[in-house]
Amino acid sequence: AKALMEYRIVPITEELIPGYRMAFDKVAKESRFLDYLEAPPPPEAVGEFVLSIQNNNLQFVALDDQTVVGWCAITAKAKAIYSHAGVLGMGIVEGYRGRGVGTALIRTTLDAARLRGLKRIELQVRENSLSAMALFEKVGFVKEGVMRKHAFVDGVYENSLLMALLFEST
Repeated sequence: AKALMEYRIVPITEELIPGYRMAFDKVAKESRFLDYLEAPPPPEAVGEFVLSIQNNNLQFVALDDQTVVGWCAITAKAKAIYSHAGVLGMGIVEGYRGRGVGTALIRTTLDAARLRGLKRIELQVRENSLSAMALFEKVGFVKEGVMRKHAFVDGVYENSLLMALLFEST
């Protein structure tokens, strides 16, 4: 049985940016999940990104004590005709996967997006990220299409899937 884990899901704040960058870098360096193979080099770049989207977007982190062990963000689309939609990105540091952290993070972020009035949340996931796809399907995402040879990592092309979740109008 997996040990019960204590973690908190909180909105990202400026003080958490260095920890977020470290978590991002760890997941990126696995080269299995993200569009990056490492965090952008100048630490300020990550901070500027977080602060630039903080007001319009929905960003949460998972904390184990004071250590950032995961994040989930929904970035609003810039063009007016897509203003009802956002793009989800997330990552969980190895050792914290499969323990409910991702589910808690994504549900918190999706709830905030629904309250914000968004109607469509989309994401891209590499086809071989089976655990990530399972998580996205569990919370209501549906596969919409295949992006062939979308990623090129370590000399190998990988397809990605476009997935989306629609909030029903009430």
